Amino acid sequence: MPENAQIGRSAFDPALCQIELPLRRRYFPLGFPLDLQTNSPEVIQAANEAWGHFRQAFEEAPATISLGVTDSDSIPAEPQSKVRSRESFLFVVADPENFFLCDFERRLALGWVTNAVVKDHPFLRYRFLTPAANWLIQQLALAPIHGALLARNGCGVLLCGESFAGKTTLAYACARSGWTYITDDGTFVVRDRAERYAVGDPNIIRFREDVRRLFPELSDRLPSVRPNGKIAIELFTRDLPLSTAPGSPIHHVVFLNRQEKGTVRLCRYPTHQALDAWDVYTCFGTEKIRAAQRRTYERLLEPGAWELTYSHFGDAVTRLEQLVDCGG
Repeated sequence: MPENAQIGRSAFDPALCQIELPLRRRYFPLGFPLDLQTNSPEVIQAANEAWGHFRQAFEEAPATISLGVTDSDSIPAEPQSKVRSRESFLFVVADPENFFLCDFERRLALGWVTNAVVKDHPFLRYRFLTPAANWLIQQLALAPIHGALLARNGCGVLLCGESFAGKTTLAYACARSGWTYITDDGTFVVRDRAERYAVGDPNIIRFREDVRRLFPELSDRLPSVRPNGKIAIELFTRDLPLSTAPGSPIHHVVFLNRQEKGTVRLCRYPTHQALDAWDVYTCFGTEKIRAAQRRTYERLLEPGAWELTYSHFGDAVTRLEQLVDCGG
């Protein structure tokens, strides 16, 4: 019998519809209940790494991921999967043997991957488990934003900006100065919470290589090639002297404008420009859900937004502390 149960029957079951998925676990990614079904202990181990630190924070009906594993040695050659969506369906294809389908109305992701893929836990998490879970939960209750989230004395600050704007570096600089770290990359605003509450993954922080020059305590950390082909330093926050939390209300939205040199400046950022930048995050799902996400962004920006122009992260941290403590 192969390591992954029932694989041996696939020769008589070309659609793999008779293969059992006997391993079951419940997790709470981003605080929402999710049931995982699989025939591979490796999938369970990777899921433990991804979601084992989350605790339930929301009482929604659970979503489900059914992920079967075949005994093939195929590994996707492309660094990114192909994604296609229409209404309540989203289809993700890495290659003909590694793919999954999300049915948002049924809160279900169904997919197959190969035995070679599940042995690489970071690859499995990045390309399959995490996006399937996040997309299901987004359609259920969240509005996603590409940004870092921190809190100071209960006041949440969302850091947005283009690549190389310094979101992760500044988030870490704030956290090592006593702020509470929530996420460095993916922030998810809960759509039905009036106080603009957002959640993220406080377990991991990912840096570019140059972070070792900026922070002496990270000088000995070694980079690795991430599943998207980029080189990065990925660290668990439990190994760092940081305070973390699973979420926070957002009081200030700050767009980062990193310069080679110059003094730090904080000024108002146009709301319509922020909404235009976030429109890319409402690119799939039913129009009803996409409209609800857009309304969430509008509510988040009701107090206005800021632009922080800076060259040195120390000055930026000081200016953000002034924003939180003094309101401007």
